Amino acid sequence: MVHIERNFAGDPHASHGYWGPPTSVANFCEEDYGVTYWVAEVVNSFTNLAYVYWAFKTLSPGERLWSSTAFPNVALFFVGVTSFAYHLTLKYSTQICDDLSMFWVCAAIIYELYTIDQSPTARLLFGSTLTVVLSVISAAHYKMYQLWLHNTTFILLVTAIWPRVLFLIHRRFQGPEKQYWLGRFRVGGLCFLAGFVVWLIDGAACGWLRDARNSIGLPWAFALELHGWWHILTALGAGYCIRVTKQLTRGSGSA
Repeated sequence: MVHIERNFAGDPHASHGYWGPPTSVANFCEEDYGVTYWVAEVVNSFTNLAYVYWAFKTLSPGERLWSSTAFPNVALFFVGVTSFAYHLTLKYSTQICDDLSMFWVCAAIIYELYTIDQSPTARLLFGSTLTVVLSVISAAHYKMYQLWLHNTTFILLVTAIWPRVLFLIHRRFQGPEKQYWLGRFRVGGLCFLAGFVVWLIDGAACGWLRDARNSIGLPWAFALELHGWWHILTALGAGYCIRVTKQLTRGSGSA
């Protein structure tokens, strides 16, 4: 039996929006088509511009989004685009694109972090293995119509990032430079943790949040669309992580 993990499947306008009834496995606290006929979740859609902004903001001087060194930036850019499409439509196909983009932005960072100073052959082997493993998981996730595999994989990928970053900062930097980049990474980690907390609250306290939004009215009610804050905070966290990763792969320099 298919288990639909949806907070509010019965929103009054959900079946009458431009993109049709939601088919995604997950649905969030923002009321479906509550603002406009054209966009399923307005705040959850447009806060994804934060990912696009940080994809460009974290490019190194002279680097372009299509540069061979900018794979993490490209991956973050597609997180923004696919997540926008997902919250715009609430369709299963766009949800899958969003889910998989989260895998690949982590994979891009992991590849950079774990292949520092490795030979071309070792880099190719590591990248190929990571690609094959995530491709199999991605295919299974698409077929199984659930969230647990996605959530578990994403947690494991994030967990592979932060210890490696800390190890490399301590190994490659000294003195004030080390303290600076440790501070940058801590800020990014705290942003990501704060985003996770508001994501949990958005699901656990959705009824209260909806009542509060109805009481205060627009535009202030938008501030209580907590999944949108997840987008903003995790975009900021990812931006800091990419910036630190680029500094580590260069091996020297400062802000």
